Amino acid sequence: MTNAAFKLEDSGFSREQVDALSEFMDGSVATKADIAELSGEIKAQGERLDGKITAEITELSSEIKEVRSELSGIIAAEIAGLNGRIAAEIAGLNGRINLIYWMLGVSVAGIVSLVIKAFTAS
Repeated sequence: MTNAAFKLEDSGFSREQVDALSEFMDGSVATKADIAELSGEIKAQGERLDGKITAEITELSSEIKEVRSELSGIIAAEIAGLNGRIAAEIAGLNGRINLIYWMLGVSVAGIVSLVIKAFTAS
């Protein structure tokens, strides 16, 4: 029996109460050694998790760089395609504008010739 058990008996606890309390405490209370052991295990698990998390972050960073590179290529190709389509549209519009200039020029020339004819015919 421990020193604490004798103190309990001296305080008025019966032998059965001291034994029951002793059994309860043996199975329910953690000792400093238990806590130190668990603390070491928790620290080791934390270090393992830190390593795993670091590895995952490194892997994810690498995957993000790959995706970013792929997307940059896709975006560059799309932009080049759009630039080509825009250039083709502008060329088509320039052709239409030139046609309108010619039509306008012919119309103005026709009007001028009519005006000249009207003034010279009188």
